[in-house]
Parts: sequence; C-alpha cells; structure tokens
Amino acid sequence: MAAVALLVLVTGCGGGLGDAGAAASTPPAESAARPLPLGTEARRAVWKERPVQITPKSLLAGSRADLAGVRLDDELEGMDPYFLTVEFSNAGELAMDRPNLADALSVVGTNGVAGKGVMMVLSVPLATAPALPEHCRKGNPATVAAGGTAEVCVLVMLAKGQEPATVAYSAEGSDTVVWKVGDGLGGGGGGVLPAGTPAEAAVDDGKGHLVPVKAGPTTVRAGDPADLSRFTAGDGGQGLVPYYVTVEYLNTGQYEVYPGMQSRVWLQSAGGKQVRPVVLLDLGGPGVARCPETVPDAMVKPNATVRQCSIHMLPKGDEPATISYKGDGADAKWITWRAS
Repeated sequence: MAAVALLVLVTGCGGGLGDAGAAASTPPAESAARPLPLGTEARRAVWKERPVQITPKSLLAGSRADLAGVRLDDELEGMDPYFLTVEFSNAGELAMDRPNLADALSVVGTNGVAGKGVMMVLSVPLATAPALPEHCRKGNPATVAAGGTAEVCVLVMLAKGQEPATVAYSAEGSDTVVWKVGDGLGGGGGGVLPAGTPAEAAVDDGKGHLVPVKAGPTTVRAGDPADLSRFTAGDGGQGLVPYYVTVEYLNTGQYEVYPGMQSRVWLQSAGGKQVRPVVLLDLGGPGVARCPETVPDAMVKPNATVRQCSIHMLPKGDEPATISYKGDGADAKWITWRAS
C-alpha cells in the first residue's frame, strides 16, 4: 500500500505512519468512527522471510471531522478515512526490529482499488491532534520479540462513493491473504456494474471513425502456471497464477473494427492489485488453448460479436474482484464490472 504524506498537525498512527510523541495532559476528543463487520480469522504469512500470524482486530469508518485541522495532500481532498487495526504475531525464532508492517496492509474498495495509506507527521502535542481513535495514538513498535505480538493501526483514505470490500496483506515472498469486509461487496454500487452487464463503449476503426460497441465480460477463470510453461511473460509474471478474462463485444456501429480490444482490459483483485494483460513472448507453437485471443479470428463487422481473452497474473492467495475496460475517444471512461 503506497504511503501518502499527510502534512503537520497530527501524531503518528502506528506501523509506517510515524512514531507517537509523549502524551499531553489533555487528550483530544475521541473519534466517533463507526465499526464495520470484518473477518477476524488469524492467517499465516511472511514478513521479510520471517513467519508471522496476522489477525485483523477492527476496521472503523471515520469522518473528515477526525482529520479536522489537518492539511491534506491535494489528491486526498474529498476522500474518506478508515482506520484498520491488525495484530501481528512474530512466529519466528528471531526478533523483528523496527518492523514497518503497515506497508503490506491494504483496504480495498468496491471497485477493487486499494485505498491510499496516509503517513502522519508529528509536529504538535497530542492534545491538539485530530480525534483519532484512542488505540491509533501509538507509534511503530521498536521491536517484536520471537513469539511476541504487536498491534498496528493504519489510516487509509478511500475515494468518495467507495466502501471497503476487503482487507489484504501482501508482501514480497508471501502469499496474499484476504479478509472480507461484510459480504465482500462493499455494499454494492461505487460505479461497479454486475458481472456480465453489457455497457456502451467505442472503438477506433483506424480510419477516423469511432465505432460504438457493447462490451460485457463473460467468464473469469483461474489457470495454472503450467499453461504458460512455453512462454516468457513479458511483465515478469513467472511464479504467479494466471487468470483468463473473456469479454464479448457487439459491434453496434456502421463500420467494421479490428479485434484488439483485449489490450484495454484490466483486472483488479481482492488484494488491491491492478493488473494489465500480460505480454507473452511466444517461443513457438500454438497459443494458450484455454485463452484464445480472438473468437472468431476476423474483423468485427456491424451487428457481429467477437469474444476476446486476456491473461492477468495474480499472487497466490489473491483473487479477481473487478474487471475494467476503457474504449477509445476523448470522452472514454473506464467501465468496471464485478468479476463474479
């Protein structure tokens, strides 16, 4: 989860969010943040080659009042705060020194996009800090002994209109682990269409015409890394799990179009990954039988349909959440569907 600088007038909030200073004599008002239903199963993972056990403790929906008096980066204006608290247990035989555990945590919205983690910078006494939840007024643990535990609180901002769908942990050398927030759908909405719902877009025919099409995903299937054994993944995707996304396009215009729409399809995951189609460097032989690029393999004439399949690589333990497609034209916008 990428950290975003949060400027002055606030104390640290655990993890990679800065170290708390000494408490002032008059504590700030307590936050009225609302608890959300969250899976709390303990899961095994890895942090810098050390085994850890992760147990979510709470996810709170805050308000902008919790950040009153704080000067936010421009890109955070209009976004809503959420406070995630997770317990880490050091399951290894060595102590973890200055573990920046929060960098591996994500709160993922309805649209499959991870929220922006916020770095807090201590510059004033705690008494004048915003109304953060009490348990978030801690600093990063200096160390976590072998067999010991530590709680980390992360402040994450989600775009207006998005609700949390999942919480995820993803770190180098570790499988991704995901917990649902409620039913894992984030309350629906958020600009995300039901799976398979046709939506209007346009395709440039290369001759100066924007040809209207209706696009709709038909299937999202997990593959096997062995499916790609004779290919080289141009994006370094070896060792990941391939997912095959098939989208059907109906040409509703007056001109034929070339079937190259699959390059504009993205897959968003429950772990907050945004994954473009992989580029496979063919070493000779037939393509991936489970994911033919174009069916039928011909120009798409008016009133005709074509199905196109793209391959997206996700870490083990992760899974598809949403599919996005953006057509051509100056006014083109991303269309997003639920993956299932």
